[in-house]
Amino acid sequence: MFEVLHFLAENFIFSYMGLALFTFQNHVFSPIFIAGAFIAIFIGRASNIYPLSFLLNLGRRHKISGNFQHMMMFSAGGGSVRGVVPWVFGGGTTPMLSKLHISRCVC
Repeated sequence: MFEVLHFLAENFIFSYMGLALFTFQNHVFSPIFIAGAFIAIFIGRASNIYPLSFLLNLGRRHKISGNFQHMMMFSAGGGSVRGVVPWVFGGGTTPMLSKLHISRCVC
């Protein structure tokens, strides 16, 4: 039951935000802000994934490989991003997995 409510709430929020983006009359797109946000996101993801993977690998028998770390770095976040990225860009996960030599069945 909780998963259904979570799904409905998340879809409502992101749909509402998406509609508000196009219906708000005084919206100003700032390319500098958008580029800065992407750079900040990139730096934030890198500063979390690589150091935390290193710390986790200190106590693991099966280490997180560099290829998996790169895949985590460039994979979509969650929620709306995970739903929109394959729809817009045509799903780049399989080519990236092939390029990084990661098997598709991670068991």
